[in-house]
Amino acid sequence: MIKYRKQREKYRNMGKGYYHLVTDGWKGGIIFNSVAQFAYGMMLIGLISIKYSLVIYDFTLMPNHIHIIISGTGNDAVEAFLYLKRKLNQRLSADGFPTLPDDYGFKLVPIEDEKQMRDTIIYVDRNHYEKMLSVPGGYPWGSSYLYYSQLGLMIKGKKVSDMTIRELQNWTGSKVNLPPNWQIHPVFGLLPVSFINTCFIKKLFKGPKDYATHLVKDYETCANIAMSIGEEIDYEDYEVRDIVSRLLAQDYMGMPLSKLDGNEKGRLAVTLHRRYGLSPEAIARAMSLSVHLVNQFINAKDYRK
Repeated sequence: MIKYRKQREKYRNMGKGYYHLVTDGWKGGIIFNSVAQFAYGMMLIGLISIKYSLVIYDFTLMPNHIHIIISGTGNDAVEAFLYLKRKLNQRLSADGFPTLPDDYGFKLVPIEDEKQMRDTIIYVDRNHYEKMLSVPGGYPWGSSYLYYSQLGLMIKGKKVSDMTIRELQNWTGSKVNLPPNWQIHPVFGLLPVSFINTCFIKKLFKGPKDYATHLVKDYETCANIAMSIGEEIDYEDYEVRDIVSRLLAQDYMGMPLSKLDGNEKGRLAVTLHRRYGLSPEAIARAMSLSVHLVNQFINAKDYRK
């Protein structure tokens, strides 16, 4: 607990800027156990933007953690997380589920430039795709389906201005006043079209093909961000083979894997492990090597540079 208190104090002292707020992955636990709980989570994201003067550019609710890209102060971000945790625990308890651990925390990563913002958005929007929950842009519990898509025009909710005070309080569990043009869907809760500015995202990419290609193919960017926040990426075998093919073309003059000598295979294995965070088992399958040999390559002094 001391560690988490020190971390939060550090975050509180961060000035106004752009940040990637990612909550801990709750190992062995689930935050959103039902559609209704996901819908409640959508409502909370909108509420923190009002309560703590945060601008939210992108977000994804995963079953056991949350990603949000924001601008605001570090102190606002800490207060927003504490509010999220408190409200989620209240909902979990009311629904008969275990609540979040006392030491459940988050990371607040500054976003320094346009490239890092673009890379972070790709990582956040790839999360549900990478975890085999949906195709890119097909996940309702976040904002990614709004970008370069017509779904945002098709999914409509009831405007706040057309709802009674009791209806609003039942949805929000709060007395926070929502803007009259915000929309609440009977299944999906507060729609992200209410508070996400898609124009900001579109300034970062050349168009829908550029955005979609990064989502599916930008393995290295996603690996870098995952390792920086302590997450793991579960690559499919076909993705690992695709990465190997790229590296062969880029670093080995397009030679087939079978033509590499032992030293070249060792360097390739180490690159796959360090640059992409691949496990020895995944590398062994992709390169048709034994796991024992891959581990020898990874631990060899010759490949540490």
